Amino acid sequence: MKSLLYRLGLGLGGLALFWALGMLSTNEFGKSAAIMATALPGLGGLCLLLRARPAWLSTTTLAVIAVFFLDAATKGFLRDYFGLRPNHLLVLQAVFNTNPAETGEFFRHNWRDVAEASAVFTILMTAVVVLERRLSRAEASRVLSPLRRRSKIAVATLFTGFVALHLNPTMAKENPVLYWPIRYLDYKGQLAHADELQRQLDRNMAQRADWQVRYHGPAQKTVVWVIGESQNRNNMSLYGYARNTTPMLDTMRDDLTVFRDVVSSEPATMASLMKMLTPAHLDDPDAWTSKPDLLMLAKEAGYRTYWISNQMPNDGWLGLVANRADERVFINKGSGRGENNFDGNLLPDFEAALASDAPRKLIVVHLLGAHPTYDMRYPDEFARFDNTDDSVMATLEAQGRSPWVRHARNDYDNAIAYNDYVVSSLIRKTMAATGASDASLLFSSDHAQEVGHTRNHSGQSVADASGYEIPMLVWSRDAVDARARAALEQRPYQTDRLDHTMLGLLDIDTSYYNASHDVLSDAFVPMPRRINGRAYSPSGHAVLPAEAG
Repeated sequence: MKSLLYRLGLGLGGLALFWALGMLSTNEFGKSAAIMATALPGLGGLCLLLRARPAWLSTTTLAVIAVFFLDAATKGFLRDYFGLRPNHLLVLQAVFNTNPAETGEFFRHNWRDVAEASAVFTILMTAVVVLERRLSRAEASRVLSPLRRRSKIAVATLFTGFVALHLNPTMAKENPVLYWPIRYLDYKGQLAHADELQRQLDRNMAQRADWQVRYHGPAQKTVVWVIGESQNRNNMSLYGYARNTTPMLDTMRDDLTVFRDVVSSEPATMASLMKMLTPAHLDDPDAWTSKPDLLMLAKEAGYRTYWISNQMPNDGWLGLVANRADERVFINKGSGRGENNFDGNLLPDFEAALASDAPRKLIVVHLLGAHPTYDMRYPDEFARFDNTDDSVMATLEAQGRSPWVRHARNDYDNAIAYNDYVVSSLIRKTMAATGASDASLLFSSDHAQEVGHTRNHSGQSVADASGYEIPMLVWSRDAVDARARAALEQRPYQTDRLDHTMLGLLDIDTSYYNASHDVLSDAFVPMPRRINGRAYSPSGHAVLPAEAG
């Protein structure tokens, strides 16, 4: 029995090191340790009870420990990438909605974090293998006596306890062998449920009388909605950033309403857009299943709709929305967000949409923006901050940010500078093409990025406010006086209500429009905002919620 306890000590000691390195939370460590404390002696004890060859006990020990260590290393990588224990559905959606090119780009961008987790696993596992071999050789030099009755009862109890733990669904989900299979089944169930909800949606959408759509604007009207990707307003000189990353938008400042305090509802594209494009919001996230999205309402109001995208077509739920547009253009032929196609390549198709003779037009432009990998988002001539030694770099270095995070910040700022060119070009083209007719353009990002702002990480982040703090600006043909614009710009807003603002720009009355949620309306009423399940404060950072089991 002592040999089993020695082996258990090896496994628990390794898990403790993963915890000490911050790769496992206290909650995760406790659950993994509880399962290992029954699994390793229980399964190893079966080898002794069955009088199996010594090699079987050694193999069983190493297999059990390897599974737990690999699980801990994977969780450690995901924790570093997301900023906390990630939602497994977000991970599986990313895995099953990618392609080889995007996968390769992911590892290119995150190879250091992958290498770090792999190194920890390899070092600890190598140490266990060495110690296990020494233990096995020591046991081989002496004859092991059969298990006593008390030891047999202990082994049976531990094995029974290991099995009994799996009667608790929370503990069963923490078994590293079952962790991802159970979540995969959950994911497949979610997809099946989504298919059924889509069928329900189609049935509900036939009841157009409930929409109560009425257009009350001029005969000629153009509304452009530019959806950015992964853009943090704190990296834009338009918002006071130390680097001159938005020179073209800066020159247009007097023509723009630049909202200073807008946050996304989610830190990921799909979940965020689902709330931006539909009546769904943080308090009713499933409203999209029974209520029409923005394109449906615009078409019902007599708009010709356009979807011009540098992201992949047929992208799950978003593909369903895009396919409702009258005209659809997808320039990203690689069918993935990781493809290297510059947003500026959308401009000719955008000009064609502006030139169409439809009296009312809604043009949605979906950019790749600053999606990782950042250095793939801009042509060489926009590499303005490569190897820059300035106050931004000095601050990051003083904060202890690693060289690769500082390098990522330079690449990210280059991507922001290129986005400045693209968005300002879209605005100028809208100004020129619409003449004196009623026209407006709204630009907002789906979510933001953490690039060394609050920790040594670059990429999406559930945990940090920097994963949510986005730019939002509006250009409109109708002039807004400076005092009124200054007041508008200070309004706090969250984009799960952005569909109301878009309906207001479109001059559409409907049962789904509420002026109190329209940030441009005189009837606007600010609401409490939440990120990551907690109250958001613009002067601080999101508070991490307690991790669920």
